[in-house]
Amino acid sequence: MRTRTVVSFILLCAAAGGQPQKQPEPEGARELYYRAMVQKDPPPPARRAAARSGSTPASTTPVSTEAMHLGLRYNLVLVDADSGRAQSAAPDRMFRAGECFAIELESNRAGFLYVLAKQSSGSWHPLVPSTESDMATESNAIVPGKRVRVPLQHCFEIQNPPGVETLFVVLSREPRDSFELYENMKAPGAAPAPNAPRRPAAGVQVADAGVTDEAVARMREQFGARDIAIKRISQPLGAAEPPESVYVVNSSSSPSSNVAAQIEVHHH
Repeated sequence: MRTRTVVSFILLCAAAGGQPQKQPEPEGARELYYRAMVQKDPPPPARRAAARSGSTPASTTPVSTEAMHLGLRYNLVLVDADSGRAQSAAPDRMFRAGECFAIELESNRAGFLYVLAKQSSGSWHPLVPSTESDMATESNAIVPGKRVRVPLQHCFEIQNPPGVETLFVVLSREPRDSFELYENMKAPGAAPAPNAPRRPAAGVQVADAGVTDEAVARMREQFGARDIAIKRISQPLGAAEPPESVYVVNSSSSPSSNVAAQIEVHHH
């Protein structure tokens, strides 16, 4: 998947001499991501579903969960299913059948992570938080600077026919923003989906949890794509930055409590 950042330049005439001067280049997604990072950021308070259902909360004092330039950095990694070794992969890499990949995510603020994978049936399988017993310990809490791999002990095995694997990722500072998605994730499992994420060794398929395409579309509409800046960095610009990093940041001048990204992995 190729991303482009469009940058506009504004020429201003100086008051003295009338010579045109170039306006400094606006900060891009990467710059905003690091400028807004808070290393020691306590997780936002987790509010129970009871507060959503209308019961009286323990405290009526509102807690702000919004943050300036909330953002994610993601990296695709090619995983050796036998050894478990991983290497960076370009976001527009064309994968082959039999290869296995995972995604690494990092945030610039503490929050809650939601990751879903689209199945060939059109429904979405939740990866974080997971409904699978052997993945139930994978928490969806994320803190700044800590890289999270999804799946943690598994990988996505590319299968025929050729096509596109789609992941939907949400970073939320406000758990109630993702209430509907979380409730859908807890739905009972249905029949196994043919292209579900698989364990590299045993190849055990996981069940389709029944998150509908319409539910994800509503989430995408809720979080929106406005004011989202995307930037791919092929070569690291910092010591802790992996190659082929993609930054997805809310570039709005107003704080926000969530940011979302749709990631497509092509294979033949």
